[in-house]
Amino acid sequence: MNLRDDKGKIKSNVLIATVFAAMLVAMVPAVMAITTANQIGQAEAQGVMDQPYVKAFAGSTALYEPNAGKTNVFGPGGIFPFFNDTFSCGDAITCGVQTDASFRGVFSEGAENAFVARYEAPITYGDHQVAGHTYRVELVDTKWNNDSLEQTPLPTRTPDFLLAGDGVAFDQYQHGHSMVDRADVPLFWNKVAMYGHVNVYDESDNDRLVAENLFMHLMVGTVVDETAVYADMQNNPATPLVVAMFIVNIPSGVVLPGDIGPLTSEQAQSFTPLSDDLSLTNPPPINYAQLAEWGVDVQEPMPQSTPWSVDNPTQPVFFTFLLFTNAKAYNSSTPDVPGVN
Repeated sequence: MNLRDDKGKIKSNVLIATVFAAMLVAMVPAVMAITTANQIGQAEAQGVMDQPYVKAFAGSTALYEPNAGKTNVFGPGGIFPFFNDTFSCGDAITCGVQTDASFRGVFSEGAENAFVARYEAPITYGDHQVAGHTYRVELVDTKWNNDSLEQTPLPTRTPDFLLAGDGVAFDQYQHGHSMVDRADVPLFWNKVAMYGHVNVYDESDNDRLVAENLFMHLMVGTVVDETAVYADMQNNPATPLVVAMFIVNIPSGVVLPGDIGPLTSEQAQSFTPLSDDLSLTNPPPINYAQLAEWGVDVQEPMPQSTPWSVDNPTQPVFFTFLLFTNAKAYNSSTPDVPGVN
């Protein structure tokens, strides 16, 4: 159900407060419950069925490891201890290393999800990321945990908001200090949110497969003014539309760069998010008694955050974060994207 007009404003009807709060509390399950209780008009429902896909395109550049110098990953004390100014910037949307890159993908709540991303690595770490080489990333699946215990020795709980869409979610809030998800990332309004696994190929080396079944997180959306969201219930954008793609593997049982480890699976998965992130133990700060008065039958949920399942001991240590700031996304009635499917 489309709750917004063509300018992105929430439509003025008696369900605004109920729907907004329910989305924060229970994400997809609550929205489905409200839809069941309040039937969508036949014409609107038909319109949704006519456009079941979201297509996203971005390029021809991206920021490589934006703001990573401020994290626990790159920089002194991180898994990749670069002791220089390469990743020492502050603004996550404007800093990072500019690199040639492109992205195109198609997404749906069905089985037809696919994307292809290309980028030129600006730095070298290991023989799987060589400066000047062009790499291609292809989606393998939208599963939170690998099916193989060898590749996921310590499976973690799939976040509730991903269950209904089998690893894919649409039109949702994610992240933010309000503990919608992890608290150390700005609040996003995502047109598409996805988790799963990817393969990475080195096109500069005869299309060599350099890593497979690596954990991936993708967002297509905008950062929003979190304070304003709770003041006027509008998605006041703080950034243009972006595509953010994380590929992470922190293998247990091996010594990582910087003489870190070997780590246990639990230690390897304590970086994403950090084990002391408040969102791991706290649900969104919603007044559940007020929801009951509004007629929303939703129990206080489990915390939305859960440790990312990033330990694949069969693959190399890997961390690539690409932020595409020149992006477009739109609904479509067809799944066809040249170069993707």
